[in-house]
Formats: sequence, C-alpha cells, structure tokens
Amino acid sequence: MKKGCLFDLDGTLVNSLADLAISVNKVLQIHHLPTYELSEYNQFVGNGVKKLMERALGQDHIDMLDECLEEFHKVYEEQCLDQTEPYPGIYELIQLLRQSGVQLGVVTNKPHYLAVRIVEHCFPGCFQSIIGQQTIYPLKPHPESTCIALMNLKVSHQECYFIGDSQVDIDTGYNANMETIGVTWGFRGRHELETAGATYIVENADELKELILNDRCE
Repeated sequence: MKKGCLFDLDGTLVNSLADLAISVNKVLQIHHLPTYELSEYNQFVGNGVKKLMERALGQDHIDMLDECLEEFHKVYEEQCLDQTEPYPGIYELIQLLRQSGVQLGVVTNKPHYLAVRIVEHCFPGCFQSIIGQQTIYPLKPHPESTCIALMNLKVSHQECYFIGDSQVDIDTGYNANMETIGVTWGFRGRHELETAGATYIVENADELKELILNDRCE
C-alpha cells in the first residue's frame, strides 16, 4: 500500500508553460534574437532553467548564456504566477489525498525558492516537502533530492509513487527504485512516457485519484 506521492511541478501539478515561454522570449527580445511559439517550449523545459535557456539560445549564441540566465531569473521572478495555475482537477485531488492521509511532496528542477513560492500559492499548506533545484543537490533524474524528500515524508521508496509528465520524471523514479505514474496532460505526452517505461500512465486527475486511492485500499 502506498503511503505517499512525490510530484513533479511544471507540467504535472501546474501549467506554467506560458509564464516560462513569455519570460524567455522577453530575454531573447532584449538581445534582438528570434523568439519561439508557445508550443515549441514543450521540448525546452524539464531539465532546469539553465538547460531551458541553452535550448532557447542555441549553439550560435551559447556565449550569452550567463547573461541571459541572470536576466531570465529577474523577469521570471516577477511574473511566475501571472498565468501559472493547477491543471483541471489537480487542486481538488491534492486536497483529497491530503485528507486521506497520503504524504505529499514536490521534487522539481525549478529553482527552489520559486518552487516553494508557486506550490504555496497554488496549494497552500498541502505539501510536507518541497525540494527544488539547489546547488547542494544534483538535478533530476539523479535520485538524491528524491531520497531527501522520502526522508522528509517518512516513507520508503516502496511506499511512494513518483508522478510526472516527462522522461526525466520517470527516470527519476526508476533511479530511486520507485513505481512511477506518467501524466499525459503535461508538456511531453503519452509517447514519451511509454518509451520511458512509466509503471502507469493516466489521462486526467480522476484516473490519478482512482489509481492512488484504490492502491491504498488493497
């Protein structure tokens, strides 16, 4: 029986793509570089903001990375909650899981202070552990931050799902020896989750609820 759930943030709990894309495009415009359509950012996100900016700049402008990354942090910090909101049914799901006694955590490659800000804004008081990108932990899919989150929740890897929308998340769960749930409503879609070998794949919040709560009743 599973006692806990660790969630990815962007593309899993919240749709943050517009705020991320607008922020990167603003930085690119400052330097008179081409910008991208919102849909193109689906493939840019998932490996931390440094990799996001690297992909947006491309190899031709990679020498500008440090400067653009600093600018991105300033822009994104100001508007990270402008359009970011939970996916349909997710706020209600988190409330139900919390009321059912499921231990809840977030493990994300988003900078830690921004992860805390967004999670506490969208899901106030719901998560016992929030771990974002910090210099003391390697980025996902390295399992170290996930193992710390499990310790914070006081559950073992066998007692907890890792839930996310991308191969990075499925690899993270695999590296931590956890069962994984892939969600198709995020940035990458079913094919990537199937290829990554997700233990389960769900299409909406109701399917995710049934999977988690039915497992607890077994």
